[in-house]
Amino acid sequence: MSKLHRRLTGVSFLSAIALAPFAANAADLYRNPPPPTSYAPPAAYIDLNIWQGFYAGLNGGYGWGDNGSTIDYSNGKTSDRAQPQGGFGGGQIGYNFQSGPIVYGLETDFEGGDLSAHSSDLSSKESVDWFGTVRGRVGYAFGHVLVYGTAGFAYGDVRQKSLDGADILSNTSTQTGWVAGGGVEYKISPAWSLKGEYQYIDLGSERLTDAANAVTTNSLDTSFQTVRFGVNYRFGGSAEPLK
Repeated sequence: MSKLHRRLTGVSFLSAIALAPFAANAADLYRNPPPPTSYAPPAAYIDLNIWQGFYAGLNGGYGWGDNGSTIDYSNGKTSDRAQPQGGFGGGQIGYNFQSGPIVYGLETDFEGGDLSAHSSDLSSKESVDWFGTVRGRVGYAFGHVLVYGTAGFAYGDVRQKSLDGADILSNTSTQTGWVAGGGVEYKISPAWSLKGEYQYIDLGSERLTDAANAVTTNSLDTSFQTVRFGVNYRFGGSAEPLK
């Protein structure tokens, strides 16, 4: 082999070694890019029975009397009648069952306050210092909004006094009756909800008496309307991943 031929062969070999990396990079240009990294977000959760279970809470509101305007005495006289009204506050506890959107259960509440008034001629005074109810509830849930009706048993402390000349007639007793109403409850978190509620409460009728002079009144019905707002805390809950 001639000297010139040996030199050309060596140059060719060295050139091939030097160009090898560039050739490899050029080949990579024509390869398919790697598939994108897949990302699966965590499964979303939904509360299946968001209203079911025990709950307890606090409330406050305002009540106003829904009674007759006069008192009739057995001696033929009449006088104006007081119309109690005022604020109150208390608490409630209950349990809900839920079947699909239908929610039903039991609730009891107890309220203390000052629903009281004098009549316009100051001849009578009436007050309800505390009252409570035991009620059934049934409603329809639109997700986190519950619309419901409620009715049941009511009781309360009733104090009544009237003045007919020299005769002072009175009644102080724990009276019982019924309650009916409805409301809307809105869940602001898995455990907490806000509510607004109306109740009509009738605690029955009693006669005012004056034992000394045997004077009595007609039966005086004690009834009042209430509007209240409150907050509930629900114990426990259930959640499942969305399919």
